[in-house]
Amino acid sequence: MLLGGQEYWVWLQAALGQASTKPLALIEKFGGVRGVYDAAPLQLAQAGSLTKREIEALSSKSLEKSKAIVEACASLGYRILTLDDEDYPRRLRDIFAPPCALYIWGTLPPVDDRVLIAMVGTRRITEYGYEAATKLATGLAQCGATVVSGLAVGVDGAAHRGALKGGGKTIAVIGCGPDINYPSQHEELRRLISKNGAIVSEYPPGTRADRIHFPLRNRIIAGLSLGTVVVEAGSRSGSLITASLAAEMGRDVFAVPGSIFSEVSQGANRLIRDGAKPVCTALDVLEEYIGLYPQTITLDAAEAAAAQRFPDQAPPKTSAAHPAPPLPTPAHPLPQGLTATQEAVYMALNSQPQQIDVLALQLNLELRVLLAVMTTLEIQGLARSLPGRRYVRAY
Repeated sequence: MLLGGQEYWVWLQAALGQASTKPLALIEKFGGVRGVYDAAPLQLAQAGSLTKREIEALSSKSLEKSKAIVEACASLGYRILTLDDEDYPRRLRDIFAPPCALYIWGTLPPVDDRVLIAMVGTRRITEYGYEAATKLATGLAQCGATVVSGLAVGVDGAAHRGALKGGGKTIAVIGCGPDINYPSQHEELRRLISKNGAIVSEYPPGTRADRIHFPLRNRIIAGLSLGTVVVEAGSRSGSLITASLAAEMGRDVFAVPGSIFSEVSQGANRLIRDGAKPVCTALDVLEEYIGLYPQTITLDAAEAAAAQRFPDQAPPKTSAAHPAPPLPTPAHPLPQGLTATQEAVYMALNSQPQQIDVLALQLNLELRVLLAVMTTLEIQGLARSLPGRRYVRAY
């Protein structure tokens, strides 16, 4: 394949759109991305499979926007990884419709010779789902695996925080430009991920989040990973798309069992019924790969993780009609090493779920500042997030 400048790959991806299956065929036919750029409209028409709109887009040879994107990434500190780059993961290059260009904030951990595990699930996470996602991600990270997710609220956020808590690397594949703070409550989490892994997107800086982007980015989450773990998912959850894509790619699919009475566990339970491996510990996932990647898996940590199973009791029901009774608030010494603001927030928390907006007013803090503090407290194991942007102190 002939090497082309980054601006040509950016141009090609913009012309055909994200998740298009046609770039590779065109590159093969015309001898590289520069060959596609140089092709005349008649040659493009004779290539077959291209629509009239696509031919018109490829016939526009202006590189101004593409060069502007490349320059913007350089100034913002984002890396552009293109299909012809030797660092482009082989695991991702081999999927259906690999991205022509990836925009990366941070450092993409090694992919092809490491165990990367995707963790996905509902945005309407329950306390059980939060604990399951956090413990699994922490265990995976402690054992040397890299956790991949989508930075959404709910299971995704818990998975990223769990990986950071475990001292490991994590990758967030997002459905907007790497400079877009979405969702807004994950601003601090985004920053921490960029320091301990990477924010990855096929959308250039300035691209706003759009509903159609998220199903498309799911193929990247599945493609980077050896296996996908579904923690909680309703019968129509988007995480089931990721699991389906993983299966189509020949990757492993795992699921955390949930209550048969919980709507957000219907999809995960159905996956188990249909053949997905049930997961209760990090070792349940890692035992599939220890023989293939022995140099990257810490066996002692994996065995320790196996002992940290989820509670034996059934997952708690968390409906509004039957809220769980509040736990008593034991007296605990103030954790060491907190800033004054973190101490104030920690002391304001208790076992009763509190709305983030109410806490912000109570503490006279800007919402973005409070969300950043909450992210830090969660990673340190001092706070827990609940559905509805509520928080409790963790004990």
